[in-house]
Amino acid sequence: MGTGRAGLRRLVSPRSWSRPVRFVLTGLLVLVVVAAMGVTAYRTLKPAETVSRADKPVPSPEPIKSIQYAELPSAPLIVEGRLRVYTEQRRVFADTPVTAQRMNTPHWSYRRWPAEVVSIVEVEKPASGVGMSVVITKWSDGEIVALDAEKGDIVWQAKIDPADGESFKGRRTGAKTMWSPEDLFVSASAVDKQPVVIATGKDVVEGIDPVNGDIRWTRSFTSEPGCRTNDWTGPDTYFVKNTCAKPATLEIYDSASGVLLNTWRPPGASIGTDNVTNWFIEPTSCQLGHSGCVMFKAAPTGDVVTYTDAASGLGTITPAYWSLAADHTIKPEPVADKDTTIAVGDVIAQQMTGGYIWAFSRTTGKRLWMSEVAGRLIGGDQRNVYVINNEYQLLVLNLETGAVTSSTELRIRPADRFVYSLYYLHAGYLVIERLQTTKESEIDDRYYFSQDTVVLVGIG
Repeated sequence: MGTGRAGLRRLVSPRSWSRPVRFVLTGLLVLVVVAAMGVTAYRTLKPAETVSRADKPVPSPEPIKSIQYAELPSAPLIVEGRLRVYTEQRRVFADTPVTAQRMNTPHWSYRRWPAEVVSIVEVEKPASGVGMSVVITKWSDGEIVALDAEKGDIVWQAKIDPADGESFKGRRTGAKTMWSPEDLFVSASAVDKQPVVIATGKDVVEGIDPVNGDIRWTRSFTSEPGCRTNDWTGPDTYFVKNTCAKPATLEIYDSASGVLLNTWRPPGASIGTDNVTNWFIEPTSCQLGHSGCVMFKAAPTGDVVTYTDAASGLGTITPAYWSLAADHTIKPEPVADKDTTIAVGDVIAQQMTGGYIWAFSRTTGKRLWMSEVAGRLIGGDQRNVYVINNEYQLLVLNLETGAVTSSTELRIRPADRFVYSLYYLHAGYLVIERLQTTKESEIDDRYYFSQDTVVLVGIG
């Protein structure tokens, strides 16, 4: 019996096999291993698109109170007062409700690989309640994907030739990608007020219907590559600066049709050195990022200083404020003459020296009110203007009178001290990204205020 077992062991032992048999079997084993590695690599590295749709309804909006609601690790967009939408490098996801103290398990999520999220905007359904709200995402490979904000389903997809170097710039929180997107803008038709999404790529711009993804118009600038990178939208127009023209030219297009409405240069613009020919311009008083901007600042040269620096004797050339008139001409805004200016209807609110807020009529120039609240003016709407004071409180000032109607503490703990550069005002909420420093070259641990660095408060 023992001899039989020994013989069987010799028979199955590779050492007892002839060299040709061992060679063949070794080769087969190598092929099996390589094939297995290839399958694993393909599963890991192949382009992928993953949708995890919602499996429960979204709760109704809650009454908003002037309180702190949450500390979050990521910066949200708020949709319909019911959802918070976030982004990471390769994933967009949502949670609910808006007032949850912490980030919850995703209500839905959408992931693409290896592309990166470049920009995100949201377009909410009209007040009639007909239709759906959509979250529109642009990716580094030029793919534009619209998601049902409530369910996470793909509503439509489009494609645009991406500009060189497009990538995720949101760092740890996604704030820049969400609150200051560089190549997705929201505007509307001047005729029927229906929303239009403006997408930009490599020397191309498209106007897209956010409901169904239909391309309403396309403008190609391939004859002058790389000349139109400074752009934004007004309430119903698309602005882009053409730096190839000498001197540079501001081009104004109709958002709904893409028709060129006008071109403009600031008075005194001339041919000269690059810094003179490529004169200064910057949108201001925008709804979000560079979308829905009511005014812009411009000067006939690039050598400008802020109004604050000019008052300190650090220069003399400051930009002037301008806006688009109903007849599509550019008109001056002579009342606006401070670094921080918010225009709402006929009212201009400005940050004065010392931090006080003054409001003026845009048509008459008459001063409407003055608030001795010292702080930073951050935004306005049809009812209020909003200020963060030196004690880290959000103050709500009545647009017509300047009276403080409510205040909300932004500090979670009394000892908290932070700075900020990005914030988001929408639908009765303020979300602010707290920082240790505004020096963007710092590593995340030294740049952000804390792990849960985003604070969300209500505006009652």
